[in-house]
Amino acid sequence: MIINKVRHSVVVRASVRVAAAVLLTSTLTTLGLAQPDVAHAARTDRPDWLLVADAPAAVLSVVDEHTGARRDHLDGVRLGTHAGVIQLGHGHVAFVDEARRALDVLRITQSGRVRIVQSFAIPQVAGPWNRAGWISTDVTRRYIAVGSDVDDSTRQQVTLVDRTRNQAHTASITTHRVQLATTGKPGTEEMETFLVGHPLELVVTAGGVFDAYSARSVLAGDTAPGVIASTPLGQYPHGPIVDASGTTIGSTLHDGIETVRVDQHGFRPATTAPYPVPAAQSFRPRMAPDGTTAVGTQAGSSPTAPALLTSSSTVHPGVRTVRLQPGTVTRSVVTATWAAAVVTSAQGTDTLDVVDRAADGSFTGHVTRIAVDRARTPTTGARFLAASADGTRLFLSRAGDTTVTVVRVQGHAATVVAHLSAGSAMSDGGYLATVDAGVRPFDLIGR
Repeated sequence: MIINKVRHSVVVRASVRVAAAVLLTSTLTTLGLAQPDVAHAARTDRPDWLLVADAPAAVLSVVDEHTGARRDHLDGVRLGTHAGVIQLGHGHVAFVDEARRALDVLRITQSGRVRIVQSFAIPQVAGPWNRAGWISTDVTRRYIAVGSDVDDSTRQQVTLVDRTRNQAHTASITTHRVQLATTGKPGTEEMETFLVGHPLELVVTAGGVFDAYSARSVLAGDTAPGVIASTPLGQYPHGPIVDASGTTIGSTLHDGIETVRVDQHGFRPATTAPYPVPAAQSFRPRMAPDGTTAVGTQAGSSPTAPALLTSSSTVHPGVRTVRLQPGTVTRSVVTATWAAAVVTSAQGTDTLDVVDRAADGSFTGHVTRIAVDRARTPTTGARFLAASADGTRLFLSRAGDTTVTVVRVQGHAATVVAHLSAGSAMSDGGYLATVDAGVRPFDLIGR
């Protein structure tokens, strides 16, 4: 059933030259890195940066993807790893600094210097701040929504930022208690946020429903806006999905993936695709560069069951799954031609699977599997993945390790080629994001 309280307002619509290879080799040797071949070392005039965050140590670093040189860093910044980073384009990203409880917009210059160019304080209006749950932007990247994650509470909040006017307004949001799919007991679910449509609407998952609010009303200072439209949502949303055009939203659920198109008439009928293989939990999907395909990982249904890599589309129905190794899995990474996930065994060893994109657009093609060399301090803690925009390099951080492992991906081969110094232990697994000033952003959700 679709409920539209205000129908008209819910419109949820290279270069270091090869001749410089000797200098590059010298730099890598000085840094203690493995030396890649000359072809891999060649680069373009546009630099590519790797953002490395150690939230427990409150440090954020910018590393040259190609040389491993640490170009700049910010101390005292505790990047909110649950909410993640939103790519804004032109070397800009946005994230929540949990140390200062603020949304920051950061710029990486052509030389790798890092500057916070905008910062917006997040007030506490829904009770004690736990962390930012989810952050999202609209198709213009002008607006950013920061949702709260207050434990076991139906009282939440969203701070809506207008980057152009350099303003932020916070509104109280009421969610609903539901019967939790994971326990069968009453409780609350995470509140995901979306910014879609024209005029702009703020949509949240609110416990069994998608609720829509007028962004214009919030930006005008309404601290307790009313719901203007609502439509049912399945149990246990745990990974927001929105296409690059901002016309279809959805989420991974306990039993499948639900998407709903939004237009000038409000929410359209939802489409739900069941998971083809039972799973215990879905981890947040990432959008592929096509702007319509979502790729994520799932924990196996038992300790001995394989972890899973799932693909879904906002255009085509169904969910496709690839079986990985048994073990612990966290967030995946996706490029235009492949997706990857790392599975950690009970002994702390890591297996990396790189899965090619298939002819139907899903990431279910050829699987390249390698055993990654053991971390310097082997643990079963969290891992994190990132990939270069051109799909030639994959980056892996591991809890308790002080290095980032670099894997070269070429055809059906994946090879560890370097270890970059992170400068700290990354006890929570770290957080990685690649920033390429020349790539148009395609994901509207923090990942």
